[in-house]
Amino acid sequence: MYIFPDYTLKITRRERKKGRLTRSNLAEAIRQVRESGFVVLERVLPDEWVSMMRTAFDEETELYKPHKDGDDKRGGRQAPLRMPFLDPLAVENPWGLQIIETMMGEDIWTIMPYHTNTSWPGADTQHIHRDTQHLFPGYPVALPPTLMVIHIPLIDFTEENGSTEVWPGTHLITDMAPEDTRPEQLAERAALMPSVCTHMPAGSVLVRDMRVWHRGMPNRTNDIRTMLSIVYFRQLHRLPNHLTHLSPITQAAKDMLSERAQRLYRYNPVEE
Repeated sequence: MYIFPDYTLKITRRERKKGRLTRSNLAEAIRQVRESGFVVLERVLPDEWVSMMRTAFDEETELYKPHKDGDDKRGGRQAPLRMPFLDPLAVENPWGLQIIETMMGEDIWTIMPYHTNTSWPGADTQHIHRDTQHLFPGYPVALPPTLMVIHIPLIDFTEENGSTEVWPGTHLITDMAPEDTRPEQLAERAALMPSVCTHMPAGSVLVRDMRVWHRGMPNRTNDIRTMLSIVYFRQLHRLPNHLTHLSPITQAAKDMLSERAQRLYRYNPVEE
């Protein structure tokens, strides 16, 4: 039997209070992301914060839930540009960003609005996929990440509500061309590799290399399964031209952000 290394990292009360991982825990988190492609910081956020955010997102999500049998029961909701959705623990999560900035540099950036990954009751198994390809497909060695994501579950992720299944180490696979990574091809190869479901309590922080193969699992409960998802990009040479379509944010929304957060969201145009 294959025994998985523990992909969770328990942090101390002092680390929670300071909003910083110790040097040793940071090194361990980075090792896990480099080797497995992801790490879970277990139960980082206060219970009252999680409850507040879950209530706010459930109210928003309720407006967009599928109402008919057969409708796609997976999707997401763009976070409105107001509080509590712009709370610093979401838009500039300190523990997750500490890992990502160490791995991709302090000049990382992201965009508004961020999204949720939502699974409604009755959602079925998702197809296996990776969220991005390698920067240079065909290069024989996996290069450092250029896209990483922070996930924050607002409900306990369990076997019953469909914890995300991931294939550790698949971010390092470089022998498949982009055109050869259709879901059925990934499924055929993944069947020969070990996987793990990311069971974790609400308020944890999952940091993931977006090249990791993964899929959502069935939600067999009566509860919406929601987690926040904010993608961060490595700053490459110049701002790509295709980013001229980014959604504008209001000056009022920008004013709610800290100086650090404004730097992270610097490529969203601002309108009055």
